[in-house]
Amino acid sequence: MSQVMLAFLGTNDYLPCNYLLNEKGKISGVRFIQEALVSLFCKDWTEKDRIIIFLTEEAKNKNWVDNGHKDRDGKPLQREGLKRRLESLGLKTKILDKEIPDGRTEEEIWRIFDEVLNQIDHGDEVIFDMTHAFRSLPMLAIIILNYAKVIKNIKINGVYYGAFESLGSIREVEKMAVQDRNVPIFNLTPFVRLFDWTNAIHNFITYGDAKDISELTQQEIKSILADTQGKDEGAQNLRELSKQLKKLTKLIQTSRGPGLIDGFDFDGLRELIKKEGFLKPINPLLDKIANKIKDFKNKDIKNGYAAVEWCIQHNLIPQGYTLLQETMISEVVVRHFGQSEILNEDKRKLAAQALHIANRNIIANRKIPEEEWEEPAKSRKEDVQKIISCLSEDFIKIYDSITQDRNDINHAGFRTQPSQPEDLQERLKERYYKNLKKGLA
Repeated sequence: MSQVMLAFLGTNDYLPCNYLLNEKGKISGVRFIQEALVSLFCKDWTEKDRIIIFLTEEAKNKNWVDNGHKDRDGKPLQREGLKRRLESLGLKTKILDKEIPDGRTEEEIWRIFDEVLNQIDHGDEVIFDMTHAFRSLPMLAIIILNYAKVIKNIKINGVYYGAFESLGSIREVEKMAVQDRNVPIFNLTPFVRLFDWTNAIHNFITYGDAKDISELTQQEIKSILADTQGKDEGAQNLRELSKQLKKLTKLIQTSRGPGLIDGFDFDGLRELIKKEGFLKPINPLLDKIANKIKDFKNKDIKNGYAAVEWCIQHNLIPQGYTLLQETMISEVVVRHFGQSEILNEDKRKLAAQALHIANRNIIANRKIPEEEWEEPAKSRKEDVQKIISCLSEDFIKIYDSITQDRNDINHAGFRTQPSQPEDLQERLKERYYKNLKKGLA
């Protein structure tokens, strides 16, 4: 792993200025923003780290080497180029220049893409200066960095822009004393983070997995909580939100029905979503998460069905079958014995037996004699009859079909006539869940 600074060198005859970056301090009397950023970030870098300056032929001739600019009479102006300025800092790290085309054609843009990407190694930690990234290069650079995050697992430590234009025009700045030419350096890293958050929340909405949100949260809040001794409210809220989203997705992925019905604070999660985070633009994205959980309520058996819909949306078919069948059993138990008995194994077994007996007696017309009933149904015939009397034929049919499909899944299709994957998916969505949602019990 190495630290890398990437920057594009421009062609203007830059004026000496003072560059200011909030908490990092002030670098005075330098012509190049790159020198300022190197002084701020790279002084302690080692031989394994790299500073890479991308430059066109014109930028090389005018600003990389010394005395590249000329006056009106064509005489060279005495200017130290960026190469000499960086070398004068006495750094241990490598300083490399890489020539790139102007980017005037699509082919040249792709060449720039390849050249920049080739300078990034796996696991690098990158600082990027986009001050003089001309034409389409700012957009291209952000694309390259995010592409490299996936392909080369890099970490983006910072994206910066020296806002010279905030002082006014060049003519106006020329009239200022150097000590008054205070140029702010904008930290654009939060905008890169916003891109990350957009992807992470998109993945949560699309795939139902909070893994990316959890990992991004850990990256974001670690330094914030360290700097504030754990007292930053926005970071605390984000950490708790990430924790709860991860818990919710794990409950669904592992088919934890009781946790979804009685062990998760959905109202609390909604309150966390409403709180202001430290990166305000993510709030509209969080609204999408709120919409995702709108059908879940605290201590509600219907959460089982909401979880099935989640499974259908995200192709969690085995989990969907398990949650659907067990929620149907829970519904029978709650109706006849109360919600406090929802975890009672004997009563759940009794409900399942009643559903099986009802299917054989009513639907299949293959009545099971009472003396052949298994326990606990055999000893509680009156309860079995009460349960059956309150069940609709459609509910009974659906339960039996789900049981057979769930068995097919649990045995990994090792049956004489296994169902096809697309049939299992279609039946869960169209035949079972949609009908049960209508309240056929």
